[in-house]
Amino acid sequence: MMRDNLKALRHPKAGAPTTQHFYCDAQGNTVLIANRFERGGGDKFFIPYDVTAETWTALDSRPLYRLPELQAANLDRPIIVTEGEKCADALVTLGFIATTTFGGSNAARKTDLAPLTGRRVIVWPDHDEPGQEYAAQIADTLHREFNTPAKVIPISDALLCKVMVQNAANPAAQPITLHKGWDAADAIAGGWGVTEINRLIVLTLDDGPPPPEADDASVDVPLFEDADLWHSPDKMPFATIRRGDHFETFALGSGGFKRLLAYEYFQAKGKTPAAAKLDDLSRQYIGQALFEGETHPVFFRMGQTDEGFALDLGGADWSVIDIDAEGWRERPMGSPRFRRSPSMAALPRPARQGADLECLRPFVNVRNDDDFKLIVGWLLGALRPEGPYPLLILTGEQGSAKSTTAKVLRRLIDPAELDSRSFPGDERDLMIAAQNGHVLAFDNLSRIKPAMADALCRLATGGGFATRKLHSDADEVLFKATRPIILNGIPELAERPDLADRAISLNLPVISETRREYEADFWKRFEAARPAILGTLLNAISGAMAALPSVRLTERPRMADFAKWVTAAEQTLGWPQGSFLSAYSANRTEAEEAALECNAVASAILTMIQAQRHWEGTTADLITYLRKRYPAITEGSDAFPRQPAAFGTELRRIAPLLRSRGVIVTHTRTGKDRRRVIEVTLT
Repeated sequence: MMRDNLKALRHPKAGAPTTQHFYCDAQGNTVLIANRFERGGGDKFFIPYDVTAETWTALDSRPLYRLPELQAANLDRPIIVTEGEKCADALVTLGFIATTTFGGSNAARKTDLAPLTGRRVIVWPDHDEPGQEYAAQIADTLHREFNTPAKVIPISDALLCKVMVQNAANPAAQPITLHKGWDAADAIAGGWGVTEINRLIVLTLDDGPPPPEADDASVDVPLFEDADLWHSPDKMPFATIRRGDHFETFALGSGGFKRLLAYEYFQAKGKTPAAAKLDDLSRQYIGQALFEGETHPVFFRMGQTDEGFALDLGGADWSVIDIDAEGWRERPMGSPRFRRSPSMAALPRPARQGADLECLRPFVNVRNDDDFKLIVGWLLGALRPEGPYPLLILTGEQGSAKSTTAKVLRRLIDPAELDSRSFPGDERDLMIAAQNGHVLAFDNLSRIKPAMADALCRLATGGGFATRKLHSDADEVLFKATRPIILNGIPELAERPDLADRAISLNLPVISETRREYEADFWKRFEAARPAILGTLLNAISGAMAALPSVRLTERPRMADFAKWVTAAEQTLGWPQGSFLSAYSANRTEAEEAALECNAVASAILTMIQAQRHWEGTTADLITYLRKRYPAITEGSDAFPRQPAAFGTELRRIAPLLRSRGVIVTHTRTGKDRRRVIEVTLT
């Protein structure tokens, strides 16, 4: 019977119990329920329920309460035996291992005490005569039948006075007035915490004076096995820790490491650490990593090896794929060292069989073979640990599968819990996003502000951002990254020439209603094909490594390293030689045309130069001239700068585009006053 059903139990006469306590066997199966009922006037009584027999009776042989937790605890942790489930539960909430027997002081002999054999057992009886009898019975049975001594807490005013005197620092703990039946639950309700109970245990065991603080006990016990503390070249501290049969890497000071630290502390000491203790331990590990640890580069998803690359699959076993000119293979993580973010998702294990590039084509909506080559080329470029990476800009009407195509591409090489996100509001947020993902995908953009366009350019080719550390006056936080980026939106997003020069811009065709399919079916097919597609990409990377030394480009575009890399993979992919560079060059030409059309300053100058082949004057003169002659083009204050400094900056930005149209812009100084003059000439 499921536990939810057991909670709905009703006794035929007593009705629904007010409280239930579940007793489990060694396998964790519920076998007995202690049901508490209350009569009028506050009287209580218990009726047991035998889960196996489905009868309102008690078992002849009963398990200890919370038996699975007791069995899982470290052997050196003390086990506290109380008289009643309420007291045991209260102690467990503070991190102790506690148990009891069903039936109170009169039925302890019916409980199997064998799991307590060889353990450090402390009996905490109620402060009354039945409690003393219960404690004596437990201690006698353990000694006589299991050769296990048990200590009984000698509850008295003198003992409790010692506890309070030695722990006067806890203002929440109130002076204890012993009453008949006083127990562990009463102590905790009166303000006792871990410190007081630890001191009570120490005094009971008579193990010498207690330590100054309860949380400092056993601090010399190592919390991690085979932990390697180290730091990255930019002084970020990390720990590589054995977890089961593999190693995992954690950024020290991160939330994930603190949660692991608290868990390991609990496993080693039997209680959760206080927040101050947790911070102290975290700072200790950070200091060791920074000042005693070795320096190693750290990677996210894609890493550099001596022979080639390594791809972190992101799975629970922390395995990676090694890729070199001979092929690719899976191995446990070792070197290079990878870090992970909480949002990282796992890649499938790549498939060697059935690997074919055509597996990808049904999942990306492109106009022609050249656009498909550009998509594949961007994927191959993104599967490198270092940039530069061209931005991938997907535009098109509603219904052109821009968002879906972006999700497909990201899931192929760097899946995350959040496939895409809205565009960040400032450069700081952009760089923080870059610290937590290899591929950045931003969805449904309407426009890219100039400052953020500059930030995207730096992120694509390699750049950084520095800002003041929070809660400090002089410390800086440095963000440095180079990342593949996907942008999608309906309007033309690469308005700025420098952004267009670093981008692959694809305009996706609208999908007709007859070709649309259900989203669930689409993603089911994609998940089935994903291992083969990834295997194909890895084969292409291996082939590129082998061919790269012999590749010679006939031209060197802005992203020459990227173009050379994809060209090196052409033979493995079965593409004609030079076909990718041809498609890439054509795409860049289209992007330049679009950038010229979208740029108000460039449009105005091109219109002017068609009417007159030469113009000369100051920046202010050119602004006035263009605004007067072409008001329809220059009326937008955002697109057409009004101030000479901003206009001059924009003019230098579009100079390469104008040059491709035969328009030469030069900046000179003339006259005795060295006046700045602009010359615009059509060659």
